[in-house]
Amino acid sequence: MIKRLLLSNFRNYKKAEISFNSQNIVFTGRNGQGKTNILEAVFFLSVLRSFRSSKTGDLKKIGENSFYIGAEIKKKKWNEFLEVQYGEGKRRKLSIDKAPVLKASEFINQIRAVIFSPEDINIVSLNSNLRRRFMDMLISVIDPFYLNSLRDYSVALKNRNALLREPNADLQSMDAYETIMAENCFKIINERQKYSDILIKEVNKLLSDLSNENVFNIRYKLEIKKISKDFIKKKFEHDRARDFKRGFTGFGPQADEFEFFFGNKLMRSFASTGQCRLISLCLKMAKLNILCESNNSDLENVLVLVDDVTGELDKVMREMFFKIISRAGQAFFTFTEKPDFDFFENCEYYNIINGVINKTGD
Repeated sequence: MIKRLLLSNFRNYKKAEISFNSQNIVFTGRNGQGKTNILEAVFFLSVLRSFRSSKTGDLKKIGENSFYIGAEIKKKKWNEFLEVQYGEGKRRKLSIDKAPVLKASEFINQIRAVIFSPEDINIVSLNSNLRRRFMDMLISVIDPFYLNSLRDYSVALKNRNALLREPNADLQSMDAYETIMAENCFKIINERQKYSDILIKEVNKLLSDLSNENVFNIRYKLEIKKISKDFIKKKFEHDRARDFKRGFTGFGPQADEFEFFFGNKLMRSFASTGQCRLISLCLKMAKLNILCESNNSDLENVLVLVDDVTGELDKVMREMFFKIISRAGQAFFTFTEKPDFDFFENCEYYNIINGVINKTGD
């Protein structure tokens, strides 16, 4: 549970400090005033990534060279103070109670956040990169060490791709990179498959409560049939000639696809907008349920971030949504106007105008 949030040069905030005393926090204000930026800051503390941009530099206030996010979080027996600072050249400083933290995996499990956003529908309806990103962030927020595998694989992949573009590539170095890639690829594939299966079950549980039908499925498409480190390593070696011709690595987690099916139909090709919205919301609710189950003894630091998505829900879906997000230790909401649902009777309210935050009457 976040007790205090501090921002400096983050998005449209020059300086901001907010203290929270409630489980449910509501930010109101017209579009473009900075409501979603608050949610983004909280989410960034969770996994050191934005849910809106793949470029960390986009989070800096325009004209500034760095940004800072700090948060005091309430633990069971004590409070901790988390700090993140990004400067020029992608330099990053992490600390917990002023003590430096060198590894991201030792930082990102302090608070665990799930974001609900209008753009969630794109996970279902648009390109495969968004589905990979969704799955990777789901696993990372549960298992911080998965992020290490993604990072190590990505670094080795970048170096292998650089060698593929050289006229006289050092094959010994390429072999070393492929060894690293194979080891981490093996871990990534296994975790993606594991959580795909879990996600299918969780989404269908939600759909059963709505319509008594189990109609959702995920097909994790891989270019290989045998999953082992040795087989994957040989696959990279086998593909070298082809990869040299095109100048990049064609096989690996960066190219995997998650195909979503609804009623045995491929969603990105045949699903209606309503079906895509339904499944995208169920995916996020399922993610929250999975996260709560994996952190059953520490739900206080499971956070929900809801970016103006409840207005379009019908009564049945809205009741289910509020019931599920109530499992979290704290929830942050954004609205253009104060909501009139019973759920929000005892919330803490803030109004935001052009990056200025004011607490308002409950």
